[in-house]
Amino acid sequence: MNNNKQYISNNVLLQLGFLILILIVFGLILKNVFAFIPGILGAICLYVLLFNPLNWLTQEKKINKTVSVILLIITSAICIILPLYILIQTLTNKVMIMLNDTNKIEAQIRKLIDLLNKQFNIDIFSENNISKLAQVTTTILQTLLNASLDMFIQLGVAFLLAYFMLIKHKKLEQSFYQHIPLKTRNLKNMNSDLRQLVISNAIGVPLTALIQAIIAYIGFLIFGVEEAFTWFILTIFASMLPVVGAALIYIPLVILLFIQGDNTNAIGLLLYCFLIVGLSDNLIRFMLQKKMADVHPLITIFGVIIGINLFGFIGIIFGPILFSVFLWLIKLYKSEFVDPNPEDE
Repeated sequence: MNNNKQYISNNVLLQLGFLILILIVFGLILKNVFAFIPGILGAICLYVLLFNPLNWLTQEKKINKTVSVILLIITSAICIILPLYILIQTLTNKVMIMLNDTNKIEAQIRKLIDLLNKQFNIDIFSENNISKLAQVTTTILQTLLNASLDMFIQLGVAFLLAYFMLIKHKKLEQSFYQHIPLKTRNLKNMNSDLRQLVISNAIGVPLTALIQAIIAYIGFLIFGVEEAFTWFILTIFASMLPVVGAALIYIPLVILLFIQGDNTNAIGLLLYCFLIVGLSDNLIRFMLQKKMADVHPLITIFGVIIGINLFGFIGIIFGPILFSVFLWLIKLYKSEFVDPNPEDE
């Protein structure tokens, strides 16, 4: 009898120790997996976007499933990574020149301060503050370069996960419907809403930014902006940001033209960007909303703020998706539990 109790006691202790070990290992995995959340979100986005093309290739064109998935992954990788590589490579070359010549940055800041002093009699910065501002500028540029490396790592994770999700999409879909305890109507709505959210944020936001940057680029060329293509690249990124958008680029450009004494082009660029570029943003969004989900501007604003805080620069895309999913989950909860449809019981 005593041997039996001893065995049970030892078995319980062994089981408890084993569970603690599992929890410790799980905690370590969870802690490190959090760093790859943007990649995981990216994989979900790719899965949603490539699901219909995969069905078209396999069902309509009768192409082998594995070949179809590989073809879609390679195509999407070229469409995403190649432009990013070209953009970041161009920026890197310019940034490295600036980092090696902080005196040039400081000289530009001094010109701006002198202009403000002469024209408006405003003394904003001391000598010490000017040097500090130049240091902050170089730090920001270095941070952007590091963020670009992280972006490529996250994209690698996203493509790898998306490959296995698409290969096993039938089992994934069956598991989705079997293990999520929601009504069929809500599960169908979930699929439809999630697709709209992904398309609106993952395609709509970058596409809007690209078109707006092209319009701004035309203005840069018309009004004689030096290295217009580099500013065009920066405008693409800036246009993804809510509220400030392209103004984050064209206002400093206007100031730079004033500093250089080119007042006519400075005023012309300001009017062009304020009227043409500014209005084009609303027009582009209005046209795209007919094809994509209508995301409220406040969702985009708060989503970007949260996304950048959580994921860095890539949070510009995933932040609004995360915020939209949060609001969508509340809506789903209401439909499932607060105001259920009796016909779905």
